[in-house]
Amino acid sequence: MKRRQFLTGVGGAALATPFLSSLEPKVAKAAEGGPPRRLVIFYTQNGCLTNRWFPSVENGAIDAAALKGKTLEGLTPYASKLLFPRGLAMFPKGTINGYFDPHDQGMGSKLTAAPIDPAGSHWATSTSLDWVAAGLVNPTNKSPLVLSVGNAFANVKGILSYSAPNTPYSPETKPANVYKALTGVFGTAGSTMSPQTPADYHVKQGKSIMDLVRGDLDAFKRLNMSSADQKKVADWQSLLRDTEVKVVSASCNQENATALGITDAALKGVQGGFDMATAFTKGGDLMLNLIALTMMCDTNRVIVMQWPGFATFTWDGMDHQYDHHGLSHRNGSVAVGGTCVTGVIDMINQIDNWYAGRYAKLVGILNGIQEGEGVSMLDNSAVMWLPELADGNAHNNNNLPIVIAGSAGGYLKQGVSVNLDTKTLGTGNSEASCGTGTDVGFNTGSNGGNVPLNKLYVTLLNAVGSNVAGFTPATTFGTMDTSDVSKGVTNPGELTSIKATA
Repeated sequence: MKRRQFLTGVGGAALATPFLSSLEPKVAKAAEGGPPRRLVIFYTQNGCLTNRWFPSVENGAIDAAALKGKTLEGLTPYASKLLFPRGLAMFPKGTINGYFDPHDQGMGSKLTAAPIDPAGSHWATSTSLDWVAAGLVNPTNKSPLVLSVGNAFANVKGILSYSAPNTPYSPETKPANVYKALTGVFGTAGSTMSPQTPADYHVKQGKSIMDLVRGDLDAFKRLNMSSADQKKVADWQSLLRDTEVKVVSASCNQENATALGITDAALKGVQGGFDMATAFTKGGDLMLNLIALTMMCDTNRVIVMQWPGFATFTWDGMDHQYDHHGLSHRNGSVAVGGTCVTGVIDMINQIDNWYAGRYAKLVGILNGIQEGEGVSMLDNSAVMWLPELADGNAHNNNNLPIVIAGSAGGYLKQGVSVNLDTKTLGTGNSEASCGTGTDVGFNTGSNGGNVPLNKLYVTLLNAVGSNVAGFTPATTFGTMDTSDVSKGVTNPGELTSIKATA
């Protein structure tokens, strides 16, 4: 039974349900596949100190001890819900079609698994993962929600999402615009997205099906009926209450928006100018909260949060004089090599820890939103921290530091690190650069980790799409999985070793 057909008739036909036993299974299955599965991508630029970022366990169970003293120590409360797919690499990399820029490739090729155009603006030559996933799982709007903060670059170094080959999609940087779209879903006056039926309106306001028929139901229960009929009504109420958990989004309302800190005052506080400190802190927090509210309202099931890579961190106890990109080069500039900035490793560590705190915040919010008995919104999602680079100085795209929180409805393993390669990977050697001298070095400490990232994307598409009616499992993604353009995809299929059931 379709959700709208069910809701439209709740005032009358639903009351007949206890006396029409053949209808009971249809009511119980109104959710059509259960809660939606979602993909959230948390994207950061310029790499990290890989030796501090990776957990201490390369292949095996992850617990608090594996995260102790690491960049991701703040994720300790959620260790049992984390998956570390180790040994992945982005392709293509290096000089492709006569052109090479690691940052252009890190942005343009990361979500497309395709080369960038060597001419013109260097846009990616394929559609990105977020658009492919949105086309599969979004019920109506086939566009993903792509977010950023501050002054996002409108060139290949600032664009991650591609709706089609050579068609970049700019992120939304204004929280107020995101919120404006959501207010229409829960019936705010003046909305351009007003509910289409009275039942839709009340449900999206947090009203339950029982609320819609309460007057008729109370009158019905006052009738002189047998104890057997009274039991039938009581049983029916219990059945309907169970159904409501699946078909009613009681969280999609103004009250919960306010509880998340999404208020008019907060939204106004991040408008006007490009104050990066305000954009990253207040604006960033609002965007994370808006991601949660978007998921509560089920207006988008594929969301990207990309953080700009050229910001100078002057907030939350940091007072850097060089932007993140320059610090990742260790010399404070766009140049390669040279002399290390004093204290640069500590500054990069501060930035890594700050991003880890934002990711942990998002994971914590989603873990606290229940979508069924003992099941959180995080459990029904895959929330992936994906980096532009591994080590920002070496500019390498092998052995990528990636973590996924949530199992996408039980599709993915949790509480584990999985070495996908055939050799020991290690954690890199990021601190060797500037660690013992003043010269910038290029030590990554690992030549391994070259399993194509494409295979992870295939797995994620199947994870979020597997409970969608008519879904055909994906076998390939992107246009190539080596740096040889002519070979195309040579290693199709999923990463079965990260699936909960092979």
